[in-house]
Amino acid sequence: MPSFEEIEEYKTYLRRGNLTWEGSRMMLPEHKERIRISNERDHRKEKHELDPDELEQIGLVVMDALNHTHSVAINYWLDWDYHDVICYIVSVAKDQKQIKVELGNGECDYIQVDCLRSVAIL
Repeated sequence: MPSFEEIEEYKTYLRRGNLTWEGSRMMLPEHKERIRISNERDHRKEKHELDPDELEQIGLVVMDALNHTHSVAINYWLDWDYHDVICYIVSVAKDQKQIKVELGNGECDYIQVDCLRSVAIL
C-alpha cells in the first residue's frame, strides 16, 4: 500500500498534464498542411439553390444583355466561394446550361447557370 506522500506526489505528477512532453513539441510540415486544409474547409461557402422565379429573372437579364450588348455584373459560386466579375455575355448554351462571357481583358470564360447567384446590367 502506497504512503500518503507517494499518493500526493502522484497526484502532483498527474496535474502536470502535458508538461511532460513540453520540451519535445514540434510540428511537421505534413501537420501544418493538414491544419491549413482544415482551416480552408471551415471557411467554405455552400452553393445556394435558386428558386424558379429567381432563375427566370436572371434569364431575362442575361438575354437582354446578350441582345443589346450590355455590360453586366455577375456574382457566381466557384471553388467554395462567391466571385464577382464585370463582363459582356457572348452566348448562352442552353443544352450545356452555361453562359460564355467576355472579360475586360478580352479573354472568354464559361459560367454554369446553376452557379449564378445574381446578374445585373450596368
